[in-house]
Amino acid sequence: MKNFLLICFTLFMVQAMNAQVSISAGTGFLRGFQSEKSFFGLHGGFELPRNNDVTLYGRVGQYFAQNEDQASTALVTAQDFTTVPYQLQVNYFSSFNYTTLEGGTRYYIGNDYDYGFSGYGGSNFMLAFNTVKRDYEKTDITGMYEWEGQYQTGGNEETSGRIISFALGLQGGLKYTFPGTGTVYFDISAQYAIAGVGNNETANNTNLYSPLYFIFNVGFRKDLY
Repeated sequence: MKNFLLICFTLFMVQAMNAQVSISAGTGFLRGFQSEKSFFGLHGGFELPRNNDVTLYGRVGQYFAQNEDQASTALVTAQDFTTVPYQLQVNYFSSFNYTTLEGGTRYYIGNDYDYGFSGYGGSNFMLAFNTVKRDYEKTDITGMYEWEGQYQTGGNEETSGRIISFALGLQGGLKYTFPGTGTVYFDISAQYAIAGVGNNETANNTNLYSPLYFIFNVGFRKDLY
């Protein structure tokens, strides 16, 4: 099996090295349809033309963490039965980010993939990885008791969690190629997660997750021959 995968990878690399390929990088933001936040981020990717009007592309994006606006409250319990008070209420804010892996096909309208002004669009798929973290306040909600080291959260209330989801979507954009220099582009994609799984209650209870989200990107692409 390892030899088969190595042969496939080698054939892919040989084909890529003998074909035109482009690399790209840029910035943008992600906005969930049901989310209260926009996530600023960076991306990088590649594009392989099948012909002058059709390409295959891949992209990696990192959209940085945002905190919820409203605090949530958790109940913490003393580690020692003699501790008074035995339970406290503590406020926390959850943070949330996105790491995305996407790929798909683009169809160019107007000029070619590597010439002049063109529009483009197509379908894509995406794997999204979200990290959820809870930032607990140092004291309870009254401000009278410091709880760390003496109290513990519930067994299903871990300080961090993860969500992995698979999404399908559509993308559209505009680009302009400067001869001998490169290409500037702007595109928008709409993604819908058809499968998303959190690994614990912390991940499943965040208000920042949305199965439908939009990504707006701007960047620069360099064609390699």
